Amino acid sequence: MGRGASTIEELWEQAEEALEASSKHAEGLLARLVSAADEGSEASLFAHRHLAELHLEDNPWKAALHLRRVLRHCAEDDILHALMGLCHALLGNYRVAVRCYREASSIAPQTPWYHHNLGHLMDVALDDPSGAYPHLRRAYELEPEHDEIIGSLAHCVARLGDLDEALKLAVLAQEQGPCNPDHRGLLDWIEAGATDTAAAKATVRRPPADRVAETVQLKMGEAGYSREEIERATRLWSDMQAHCELRVTKPEVLAAALEYAIAVVEQRPGCTQAEVARRYGVAPTSVSARFAQIRNALALRPGDPRYAASR
Repeated sequence: MGRGASTIEELWEQAEEALEASSKHAEGLLARLVSAADEGSEASLFAHRHLAELHLEDNPWKAALHLRRVLRHCAEDDILHALMGLCHALLGNYRVAVRCYREASSIAPQTPWYHHNLGHLMDVALDDPSGAYPHLRRAYELEPEHDEIIGSLAHCVARLGDLDEALKLAVLAQEQGPCNPDHRGLLDWIEAGATDTAAAKATVRRPPADRVAETVQLKMGEAGYSREEIERATRLWSDMQAHCELRVTKPEVLAAALEYAIAVVEQRPGCTQAEVARRYGVAPTSVSARFAQIRNALALRPGDPRYAASR
C-alpha cells in the first residue's frame, strides 16, 4: 500500500473536494499529497497532474515540471502531451510545443484541437504554412463550426496564395464568432491582399486549450455517441462559455455534465448522473451541480430544439 496509506487516501479525498469547490486550499493539499505519496503512485500522479493545471496560467515552467513527472509513467496520455505543448507555447518554446502537439495528435488523431494548435504554431510561429495546412484542414474537417479553427485555416490558406478561399473562410469565421476581434483584422488583412506578412505574424495567439471539449469528445466517442451528438455537446459548451464566465479546475466534471445534458435533451432512458460520473472519474454531486448550472443558464429542457437531433 505504500507509506501512510490512510493519510494519503484522506489527503487525496480532501484535495479532490478542494478542486471541485475551487478552493484556495487545493494547491497546498496537492503539495502535501506529492510529499506523502510514493513516486509514480496513482496519488502522486493525480497530485502532479492537478498542480500542473493550477500553475498553467501563472507559471507554465513550473506546470511543465509537474507534467514531466507524470509523463514518465503515462507516456500514452494525449492530454498530458497537449498540456505540455501549451506550457511550451506560453513560454515561447515553439518548436518544443509543436513536438508535443504532434505527439498528442498521433495518439488521439480524432481530436481537432491538437491538429489546430499544431497547425497554428507551424503557420504563425515557425513560418511554415505548407506544413501547417494539412493539420489545419484536418481540424476544420473534424470541427467545421468553430470560429478559431476556421480563422486559423483562413490565415494559412491566405499565406499559401488562395485569397478567394481564404476570404470565404474568414467571412465564415466572423459569422461563427462575431465577438472575436481577431476575425475583423483577418478579413481586413485578406481583403488588402494578405501581403503584409510582418503584420500577420506580429503576435502568436495562445493556442486554445479547450480541455473540456477535448474530454467530452473523447469520452462520448468511447461511449458510442454519434458524431452529431458529440458536435451538439461541444456546441452546448460554446454557448455556455458565451453566456457566463466559467472557472475550469477539473475539465472532467464539466465534460460529464455536458454529456448528461445531451442525454437529458434526448431523453435517453436509463442514463443517470451516477453512471456518467463513474465513466469520467468524478463525483456525482459535482456533475449534478454543473448540470444545474448549465440547465439554469441556458434554460435547457428535454427535447430542446437547440441541441436535439434534427427531425
